[in-house]
Amino acid sequence: MFPAGCQPGIRPVSVRRRWVRAFAATVGLAAFVGAACGTAPKRTWTVDEIRADLNHRITPEVLARVEIPFEIDDEIRELAFRVTENLRSDREKMLAIIRAIRAHTGGSISYDWLSNKTAKAVFREGRGNCLAYTNLFVGMSRAVGVEAVYVDVTTIEAVSREAEVIVNSGHITGGVKDGPDLIVVDFTATPEREYAGQRIIDDFEAIANFYNNQGFLYGYFAEALADQGGFDPLARELEMYDLALSIRPNFNRARNNLGVAYKRRGRVDEAIEQYRLALELEPRFTEARANLASAYYSMGDTGQAIREFQTAAEFDGSNAYVQYHLGVLHYHQKEFRRAADYFRKAMSRDRKMADARFFLGETLMKMGDEEGAMDAYERAIAIDPNYIAARAKLDQLRDARSARDRSGASGPSR
Repeated sequence: MFPAGCQPGIRPVSVRRRWVRAFAATVGLAAFVGAACGTAPKRTWTVDEIRADLNHRITPEVLARVEIPFEIDDEIRELAFRVTENLRSDREKMLAIIRAIRAHTGGSISYDWLSNKTAKAVFREGRGNCLAYTNLFVGMSRAVGVEAVYVDVTTIEAVSREAEVIVNSGHITGGVKDGPDLIVVDFTATPEREYAGQRIIDDFEAIANFYNNQGFLYGYFAEALADQGGFDPLARELEMYDLALSIRPNFNRARNNLGVAYKRRGRVDEAIEQYRLALELEPRFTEARANLASAYYSMGDTGQAIREFQTAAEFDGSNAYVQYHLGVLHYHQKEFRRAADYFRKAMSRDRKMADARFFLGETLMKMGDEEGAMDAYERAIAIDPNYIAARAKLDQLRDARSARDRSGASGPSR
């Protein structure tokens, strides 16, 4: 679940725009070749087919660094054949492979969202995130003739926030077609699952997810990785996002993360370009819209920032970050009543958002409601005991109140 990359795979932004538009029209010749005939789109390819396709779209130098995450070796293939040799149905083989994966890792799966690994790596190291284990499951299943697919569970999509929203991969797991039905699995003692919001993704999107996650992790651990010497994690972060987009040009998770990476480096114009490209393909992509608004605000264009956040709120009124940012913008515009309303909306959507409670306290102070402000600061601290700014404001208010009480108590008697 990590992407990284380098200069040979990076194309100028203007080229990216033309490429994305062309991709939107003709995306994946193999992927949609059957659509006009009324058949299901192709979702799975062999390792050789994927490399042949990529050979037409990325340079040989970049292709040489691409790992196909579900590619397995003879040792893994032999295990897959051994545990399924006397079984007939795909469902039986699927369950046998999951049992074999669990047994190979000591009887239990060690999920680690920071471990973005290929099938071969997770097989030998016994630790990985959801996508890593799915890579192994897909590779082993296909080796014995089971049409395993990648499944993106969009209802469990994870986001993390710095100054902006960063989209991390959602929950990606495996599935097996059982006639017209899809059996979705996780790697537990009772593997069969049912999720709301599940959708099959093709192999190219799964590989793009792999490199997107790699880029996220390079950025996340940039400071620690830089200590290794001779290694530039920030350059690798950009390389991985670019590689994800080379593999799947309309993969907006990576495009949004690339925008965030540019913004973090002060390359705001390039960040805005990436957010806009993502929104051209997916106007309701809330995180990209919110990040675009934040980028405009960083450039001093408060009006455009508010408009973009309001558009995001119209598309996704349940997003607490959007409501919070609208509150902050109106607070700085000295529109305190509107700001308070947005902070309360953010809190109703995410009761653990300490920032919204802190800024509600700040807003109530501007409105003369000291009691309400103290309550907001207290609630922010209850959520985050290390919220220094909230604690300082609360201590300041308490000290002022104590001083007023002492002054009243020591005043002249009648």
